[in-house]
Amino acid sequence: MELLQLRYFCTAAGLENFSKAAEIHTIPQSAVSKTIRNLENELGCELFDRKGKRVYLNENGKIFLDKVNMALTAIDSAVDELHSGELKTIGIHVMSGIHFVSELINEFEKDHPGEKVIYYHGAALLGQEEDFTFFQFPIDEEIYDYRVLMEDEIMLAAAKTSKWAKKRMICIKDLIEENFISYDSDNQLRKFTEKLCMEEGFRPKVVFEAATFSSLRSMVEAGKGISAVPTQSWRLKETKHAILIPFEHHPRRKLVIAWKKGMTFTPEKKAFLDYACAWFSQYEKI
Repeated sequence: MELLQLRYFCTAAGLENFSKAAEIHTIPQSAVSKTIRNLENELGCELFDRKGKRVYLNENGKIFLDKVNMALTAIDSAVDELHSGELKTIGIHVMSGIHFVSELINEFEKDHPGEKVIYYHGAALLGQEEDFTFFQFPIDEEIYDYRVLMEDEIMLAAAKTSKWAKKRMICIKDLIEENFISYDSDNQLRKFTEKLCMEEGFRPKVVFEAATFSSLRSMVEAGKGISAVPTQSWRLKETKHAILIPFEHHPRRKLVIAWKKGMTFTPEKKAFLDYACAWFSQYEKI
């Protein structure tokens, strides 16, 4: 019986879904199925009831899961003690909220000098992956648990010299002919903007894909186009050359911190999660 077998089992048991467990561990579903079957053969009993393509944790599985969770927690705690003098690392991936998260990390590392936050981007290397991901809601709730950090109203950013600057409220459908400044097509804010426009029957005409928030901001200030932006992110830096105008139906984005179901919470991971939630409480959450 191997530790990796037990971790696969705990994830599959928590989800009651071998496919989702395979996604979390980035392995083929067949590997999870085979691992669970080998574990059952070794134990001499079935841990799941199988009905078609569905699996359900049975009474044997529930008893075993309880004991395995306690064992893994004890093992992880022992490993932490052996490495207590080493720098603790926490891996994060930022899909949304980078302007807030950067400041959060700076303050967290100042308050926790023995811990280091590592930014993961792209494919996982050497079998390592992020512990937490900062997402714009919605997310896949079958894979992730999460906490809401803040909500932020989306408004139209436009140059003060534009025709929109004198408007008190904007109807999205009136922007059908406008040039938009946004990010690349995989960006969550870009997808949110496209969704707002598609609900009004048109796709936004993106004329410039900014690589950074400062680039997007400068293009808007120069009057090269308009952009749908999170209000509080935009207001982190003052500008005399652009203005925010609310949309009629006041759309909002929800920023969350998420972690994969079944993740073992070490003391430093729990400390980071609690710190992040407390840190974001300074911002509006409705």
